[in-house]
Amino acid sequence: MSNGQVLRLPSFIHVGPPRTGTTWLHEALMGHIGLPSEKETRFFDVHYDRGVQWYCDLFGDYPADVPAGEMGATYFSNAIARERIKRHIPDCKIIITFREPAARLYSLYRLIRSGRRPVNDTFDGYWRFQVDCGADLCSYATQLKRWQATFGKSRVLVRFYEDLSSNPQGYLDAVCDFIGARRIALDSARAASAKVYSSPTAAHSSAIGQRTFEAVDWARRHGPRPLIALGRRTALWKIMRRKFVEDFSPLSQESADQIRAMMLPETEELERITGRDLSSWKSREQRKFDDGRSKVRSQIG
Repeated sequence: MSNGQVLRLPSFIHVGPPRTGTTWLHEALMGHIGLPSEKETRFFDVHYDRGVQWYCDLFGDYPADVPAGEMGATYFSNAIARERIKRHIPDCKIIITFREPAARLYSLYRLIRSGRRPVNDTFDGYWRFQVDCGADLCSYATQLKRWQATFGKSRVLVRFYEDLSSNPQGYLDAVCDFIGARRIALDSARAASAKVYSSPTAAHSSAIGQRTFEAVDWARRHGPRPLIALGRRTALWKIMRRKFVEDFSPLSQESADQIRAMMLPETEELERITGRDLSSWKSREQRKFDDGRSKVRSQIG
C-alpha cells in the first residue's frame, strides 16, 4: 500500500463492548474475510498517532470482493474513537453485541484477575470502585443511540450475547449478511467448537501467589509437557495449587441484583429501542414488580 496505492480501509467494526464474544467472532471470520494481523488494533483510541497507513497495513492484501473489518471492543463508550471512525470511514458498518450487565462485568473482572493485572480482590470491590470513579459500566442504550446518530440506524447491527450462546450459527449468519460476506458454516470455521473464554481461575492476590502462578504458567508453556501433565494429576499438585490459585465462585445473586437495579433505566430504554424482552436482565424485585403490574393490566383488560 505504500507505492502510491489507494488506502483500503475496513468496511465494518465490531465496537464491543468488552466480553461480548468478539474473540469468538474473530476466530469464526478468520480466513473468510479481511482481518488485521492483530485482533484488536486499538488504532482509533490508542495508536491513532501511528497514522492511517499503519492501520491499513495491518490488514494486508485481500480480494476486492471480500469485506474487511476488525474487533474494537474498547471503542463502544469512547466518543473520540467514534468520531475518528466516522471521519475516516464515514459509511462504516457498526456491530454491537449486548450482554446482561452483571454477567458481562463479572466476566471482565475475571479476565483482569486472570491476567494478573492490579485489581480489587473482590468483584463487589471492583465494580463499586468503577462506579465511584465514574466509569461507564453498562450504559447500553445511551451509547447505542450515539452510534446510531453518528452512522445511521441502518448501519448499526445490534446483536445479543444470549443469541451467540444459544444459536451461534444464527448469530454468525446475521453478521455475515450485514457485512456482505458469504455465510460461513461453523463446521468449517475455527470457532466451531470454541467457547468464549471464561477465565475460570486466577492467582491469589498475595505477592508470592502471583509470582508462583507466573512461574507455573511459564513452565506450562515452555517445560516438558508430559512431566507437567503428570504432575498436575497428583495429589501434591492439588494441595500446592490451593495455596496459589483460586477458583472463581459463581456470580452472587445479591451482586447481580444490585448491578441490574442500578442499570434498570438503561435496560428498559434498550428494550424500547430494540423491541427485545430483557426481563431476565432485571433484578428479582423488579421482575416481581413487572409481573404484578402485568397481572393488574390483564385483570383491568
